[in-house]
Amino acid sequence: MYDVVVVGAGPSGLNASRRLSEQGLKVLVLEKKQKLGEHVICTGIVGEQAFQEFGLSRGSILKEIRRIKAVSPFSSSLFYEHPTAFACVVDRRRFDNELGDAAREKGAEIKLESEVVEAAVEKNCIEIMSEAKEKFKEKHYARMAIVATGINFKLQKKLGLGYPRNFLKGVQAELNICDGDYTQVFLGNDVAPGAFAWLVPMSEGKVRMGLMTEQNPRQCFELMVEKFFPEIKLGLKEERVQFRPIAQGLVSKTYAERVLALGEAAGQVKTTTGGGIYFGLLCSEIAARVVLSRFEKGDFQAAALSEYERLWKKAIKKEILLGYYARKIYGKMNNAQIEKIFQIARNDGIIPLMREKGNFDWHSNLILEVMKRIAWKKIIKIARSVRI
Repeated sequence: MYDVVVVGAGPSGLNASRRLSEQGLKVLVLEKKQKLGEHVICTGIVGEQAFQEFGLSRGSILKEIRRIKAVSPFSSSLFYEHPTAFACVVDRRRFDNELGDAAREKGAEIKLESEVVEAAVEKNCIEIMSEAKEKFKEKHYARMAIVATGINFKLQKKLGLGYPRNFLKGVQAELNICDGDYTQVFLGNDVAPGAFAWLVPMSEGKVRMGLMTEQNPRQCFELMVEKFFPEIKLGLKEERVQFRPIAQGLVSKTYAERVLALGEAAGQVKTTTGGGIYFGLLCSEIAARVVLSRFEKGDFQAAALSEYERLWKKAIKKEILLGYYARKIYGKMNNAQIEKIFQIARNDGIIPLMREKGNFDWHSNLILEVMKRIAWKKIIKIARSVRI
């Protein structure tokens, strides 16, 4: 009998297992992959605040980010340079393994190649069935479970939990090209309709390039490469391009008797950029505090665990909703309107505002401040045709 079984060994699941283990709980982590951080489709950008706030190792950092170049639909550019590094590009395999090592050091047990196929809440525990690669099945018993399975929602459906219903479509490839030492963001309906594309330098001569969109990601990616990087088109191999859905929007309910949902499985994702590492880590801290309080009182009923959803929504609900609607408004704009935003950014003091108010992981204050700086007539003109 374990105290807690964590299903899924991404950053949020591993951090939750570390926090619970260091407080003396017996924790088992079940992960279907062969290795931690394996085949992860992620830009791997982590804000500086996260390293300090969650006590993360810096050993996985590949490159610090200070400069960004935004490219408009008509290929005009907008440069931003922050006074200090505000984020880092990490090696996700090493990043996840460092979190795993930290969890193990505190006493957590991690079983790889163990895919959870069944789960049921019994009178005094939750029963979980996992299946190994050799089809060997094993039962695990725990007082509680945390579901941190990313975009796999089968377990949530079995346990009566809510799950994300809205998604963007993401695509990314790691390429051996040299294209400066700044991160680039590409905007426009002919590049990434409804969202944006990116090029993120990882190390000397290697980049991550991708996009998220509301439309066909494969077609958009091919058009992006052809437009901005025609020299690499012939060398781009199909197997190096990876696809994944990206959860968007607020999720309810993320708790049930003896169970919590965490990370992208709970929709805890930045709706502006699709990044899930920071929100997942933040909510894993909240989950750990709530779980520990339930063990102190011996109460694992849904009503008692509802505190978790109240607390994490208090922390990031505003970010998720404001980011979601801001991106939906942007998604309704045509290229000429997006170009107008670039002109406003150049002429209305938006760049200094980014230095003053910008935060890599918290976007709502900057969004609201930008709206205050832009004349309302301009906002109305740009968003006139928007229907959400």
